[in-house]
Amino acid sequence: MARIEPLDPDKADAKTRALLDELGLRWGETWNISRGLAHNPAVLEAFMALNAALDRSGLSPTDREVICMEMARANGCHYCVPAHRSASRQAGVDAAMIERIAQGEALDGDGREAVIQRLVRRLVATKGKLADEDYAAFLDDGVAPPEMIAVVAEIAHCTLTNFFNRLARTELDPFLEDYRD
Repeated sequence: MARIEPLDPDKADAKTRALLDELGLRWGETWNISRGLAHNPAVLEAFMALNAALDRSGLSPTDREVICMEMARANGCHYCVPAHRSASRQAGVDAAMIERIAQGEALDGDGREAVIQRLVRRLVATKGKLADEDYAAFLDDGVAPPEMIAVVAEIAHCTLTNFFNRLARTELDPFLEDYRD
């Protein structure tokens, strides 16, 4: 049972309703996470702005889904793991790869997905304080400083959603049930 019930859009003020309507158009549905965040419209607006900025950050949809699933799994988010199984499929991201991440596996090799996952793991483990040799290795692996900045921003975005969902005990939307563990 949810601790923070999703806000009924019909009971929201005009500005909050407009934000929820915008997300519904962007995502195709109004998700429980957005309706939960709507209890604080300023946070919902910040969440939306960060998400929109990340769409323009230079990270590919695959990069973003690797980061999101790695964070959802690491943070034990009951909502974001199935949400990103769904989102990754909608974005055309390799479902088997996303499932390996969901199960806690490290991706092998020097491919972009494995490099991004390793970067996320190192940034989280060091709280952003990469050793010089790690920083140089990620540069050598093709991750430029602007992309590293975007990865940090995506980690922040995921931390917000993961922690909120755990606090609120956000209930899974019916359209995500098929993606549950």
